Amino acid sequence: MIGGICLVALAGLELVQRLVPADSRQPHNDVAGFIYAALGVIYAVLLALVVIAVWEEYRAASETVEQEANAVAEIFWLAHQLPEPEGRELQELCRSYVEEVVNVGWPLMQQGRTPSLKSSQETSRGWGLIDDIRASVQEIEPHTKADEQLYAEGLDQVQRLADARRMRLVAAEEGIPAVLWAVLIFGGIAAVSFTYLFGLENTWAHRLMVLTLAAVIGLVLFTIGAIEYPFSGGARIGTEAFELVLERFETSDLSDLKHS
Repeated sequence: MIGGICLVALAGLELVQRLVPADSRQPHNDVAGFIYAALGVIYAVLLALVVIAVWEEYRAASETVEQEANAVAEIFWLAHQLPEPEGRELQELCRSYVEEVVNVGWPLMQQGRTPSLKSSQETSRGWGLIDDIRASVQEIEPHTKADEQLYAEGLDQVQRLADARRMRLVAAEEGIPAVLWAVLIFGGIAAVSFTYLFGLENTWAHRLMVLTLAAVIGLVLFTIGAIEYPFSGGARIGTEAFELVLERFETSDLSDLKHS
């Protein structure tokens, strides 16, 4: 992609140099320089703002994944304090939820789709498990102060789990508006094309300048595209947080499912 952008930029320069000799462009270098400086600043600020915004969204999505994994893990550990068979059933629900996220939800997001856009059966799978987890926690009958704290903490973690899942699904669908992409692409074309108006005696230096500018703009646009969709782009977020939680479910001494 970057190589293609550079080749197109160089082809445009060669075309302009053949149609308009450098001698006829050179007298306008001073005026073109002032205009290009303003154009460059505007486009640079726009690129910087978009990169910052996209990166913040990417980092927020990563933190949301960690919060979701931590919430289901906390519910799993709290379930160990419940009597049998309620504790074991709650832990089984937590493990089923993590497996559903890793094996069903994540492949859909990597394909640019989310469970919320699928059939009702696939949509209800993850949310249905959260509802089952919430129902299991609500069935707890606190008799002591410790039980009341356990009950409150369990409900709080279920709510955090549901909120984190909702935020993750929203983040998977959010991207840069098409109109903003159009502005970015047009601005990049304008910034590179404007350099053709300068007349330089050394054509190789001119080619190098155009090539460098096109490569930098192309790399920035490529970076924006790679992290625009945090779960399906080139730098997509993986399932490491959930896989680590699932591994702990199988090995922890607080797991009633370790020997199942």
